Amino acid sequence: MATPQERHPEFFQPVGSESPRGKKRTVPMECLCLGFSRTGTVSMCNAMETLGLRCWHSMQLMSTRFGEIEMWQEGVDRKFFGAGGQPFGREEFDQLLHDVSAVSTDTPALAFADDLIAAYPEAKVVLVEREMESWYASWMNSVIKNTFNPIAPLAHLLDPFFLYPLGKVHKTTLQGWAGISSVEEARAKSRTKYREHYAMVRRMTPPHRLLEFNLAEDGWEPLCRFLDKPVPDTPFPHLNRLQWLDEKVQLGLKRSAKGLAMRGVLYLGPFFVACLAYYLIAR
Repeated sequence: MATPQERHPEFFQPVGSESPRGKKRTVPMECLCLGFSRTGTVSMCNAMETLGLRCWHSMQLMSTRFGEIEMWQEGVDRKFFGAGGQPFGREEFDQLLHDVSAVSTDTPALAFADDLIAAYPEAKVVLVEREMESWYASWMNSVIKNTFNPIAPLAHLLDPFFLYPLGKVHKTTLQGWAGISSVEEARAKSRTKYREHYAMVRRMTPPHRLLEFNLAEDGWEPLCRFLDKPVPDTPFPHLNRLQWLDEKVQLGLKRSAKGLAMRGVLYLGPFFVACLAYYLIAR
């Protein structure tokens, strides 16, 4: 049975702090997997990697690509909250995605699906959809549950360096892009946003660029034919079921707690040493 490190290797690598600002594209953008969150985005990311396309996914923001969050937040603020500057275009996305040939959207990138289609007309688009009620149950019991967990504000307050920017970029994306600021609003608006997203992708993408992919049934052949890639000799990946996402969240919280403890020693250690010295001198 696979260990947590084998299932989620990104959490056992150093947290990346490098900003993407000023980066130049080093590989062509070949594929945009634009399915909604909880429709198999991690499986599609793994499939892209298996086909030799380095792929971006939001889970990487919790580890190796943590340094991107500040720029993604700027993109969210510009597009949805009227912050200074024009909405992101190819120049900004080439910086954020400079070293990847594929994107598998989840928040915040999901909110820029229309911009990505326009920015990369050379890229093919893969669209995975899921039966509505099955998707809705998974969305509410994972993304919405974790985003609006009542203890999240306290966790963000205790860890302003890691959990706060992570939580903020996801929460503000939902607020600006989907109009969702609470569990109640998620119940009222999520299905409509889901339908709107798929209608928009189909409307914007020319038929020759679009593959409607059934993650449960299609397997490698139609995907590889569409992308002109050889068929791998490994099974098609089916990852990130609900328990996998919960495990990822727990690993992220453990990473936060470890960092918080280390910062506590760093910042509070001198205080306790000073208190001890004062006590000894006073005696």
